[in-house]
Amino acid sequence: MSIEIFTDANFSGKTLGNIDQEFASLGDVWNDQISSIKVYAGTWEFFEHTNFQGRSFRLTPGEYTSVPNDWNDIISSFRQVEVSTPGGMAQEILNAHNSYRSEVGVPPLAWSDSLASHAQEWANYLAATQSFKHSGADGEGENLWMGTSGSFSFTQMLEGWGNEKQHFVIGTFPDVSNTGNWADVGHYTQVVWRNTTQVGCAVADGGDGNIRLVCRYSPQGNFVGQRPF
Repeated sequence: MSIEIFTDANFSGKTLGNIDQEFASLGDVWNDQISSIKVYAGTWEFFEHTNFQGRSFRLTPGEYTSVPNDWNDIISSFRQVEVSTPGGMAQEILNAHNSYRSEVGVPPLAWSDSLASHAQEWANYLAATQSFKHSGADGEGENLWMGTSGSFSFTQMLEGWGNEKQHFVIGTFPDVSNTGNWADVGHYTQVVWRNTTQVGCAVADGGDGNIRLVCRYSPQGNFVGQRPF
């Protein structure tokens, strides 16, 4: 069993379990009827229209007593997506992060499924609300990126943060930018922050045609009074 779906919140009402396949169409019984979901394994993407069209959001393993935000009785198709296999999203994002880290001589990051799950929740929210803002998550660092859906690889997304190194100067945070504004290099410094050891990222497409990338970091970086590396 990979997921289980329910017609009502809090895992009540009609249920369909032991699902380990994609549904391009949920048919008359389940179309626009899903209100809560249990994900036992894998990452699953849920769509507002049949044939995996329209807005979407993703869920990683966990129990969701209600579907995110405005998705109650909206889902018409869903499928499992591969994001953590070698050569997939996780590996590409790790490679991009660790390339920048190797340039400055700090140890590579490891992938965290827990951080990725937290990132997915926020990415889903940003996509659903068509917004772009930090979550204010306590105890985790956070980088955000947004661009036109289907137009960028994960490596290119990370370049948006890596290119900030042109303004980076070695110093004590927040005095790390030649512009005088640490925010001009804040994504980059989090990527290369020596004390950070783990990263987990997620993406979600919004109805505005943009994809949001959220990366969470632990331990978080960009601490005042500390040097990035």
